[in-house]
Amino acid sequence: MVRSTCIFAAAMASLAFAVPAYAGMTRDLASCTAAKGQGSAAACSRVMNSGRLPNEQFYIGYFNRGSAYRRAGEFERAFEDFEEVVKLKPRFARGYHARGLAYYDLGKTGKALDDLAHAIKLNAKDWSTYYSRATVLRADEDFDGALADVENAEDLDPKQPQLRLLHALLMSDKGDHAGARAEINKVISSGKGRASGYYTRAAVAFNEDRLDAAQADLDRAMNSRKSFAAGELLMGRILEARGDKAAAKARYRKAITASSGFLVARTAQRTARDRLDALEGKATSKARGKAGADVALSEPSNELKCRRFLPATGTIISADCSK
Repeated sequence: MVRSTCIFAAAMASLAFAVPAYAGMTRDLASCTAAKGQGSAAACSRVMNSGRLPNEQFYIGYFNRGSAYRRAGEFERAFEDFEEVVKLKPRFARGYHARGLAYYDLGKTGKALDDLAHAIKLNAKDWSTYYSRATVLRADEDFDGALADVENAEDLDPKQPQLRLLHALLMSDKGDHAGARAEINKVISSGKGRASGYYTRAAVAFNEDRLDAAQADLDRAMNSRKSFAAGELLMGRILEARGDKAAAKARYRKAITASSGFLVARTAQRTARDRLDALEGKATSKARGKAGADVALSEPSNELKCRRFLPATGTIISADCSK
């Protein structure tokens, strides 16, 4: 593959001090690059509509806007943008990775796995794609396939705490609860991902029907992270196991309305809907996972940070975004 350098706003650098509106454009560039939500999506649209973005860089705009839409829960619009990315840049691995996650958001697991497999084929050295596929496979209860992907990811970057925590959850799924706890304790002791570590240890305790231990660790995680979909789901599962159906339903509703900007959060929300429907006597799909399929409370950053504009000098620092 020919490596290319993606300079998101190179065509605009020479206008840094010549056009009064340029300050607004640089803010839009920064917001679009961050890909944080609806505001970033609008910023990406303004950049792409400005007439100053070179055609060969449009895939970056679509990629970041799709990422922003996805974080805002605009899943159809995110999918449409990622479709444009793979059309414009058909050998761009992260485009297929992103479209795969968008397929999953829309409930199309088979197509999601196809895209993630293609992303790995294009770039087998990106640990985050293996992580994403492992998360999808675990949600589909393919624990062996998920474990194989986690191990591949760990070979590429063994220090990522979210990989170690997902590995631990899969160990618990397969019955090795003691081994899972030992791995989680290492992550917590390292000081990295402590909230995620407490959540994961709570999920393992729940899988063992150790409800007091599960709730104690979940309280620790929630105190650090406040409300998040996976935590609300797990608390609902604990309350339901204790027989408090009213409180469990309240927690499931909180899980459903929590921020859903990541694949792992939406997986938890699907399970929360299943449990809520079951408690209300409605038809329900297969519940995913013993304690929900959420893992480490986050997923790898997916926006393209291909450039940084330096207003003081009117220059742009660029980074390789070819893969």
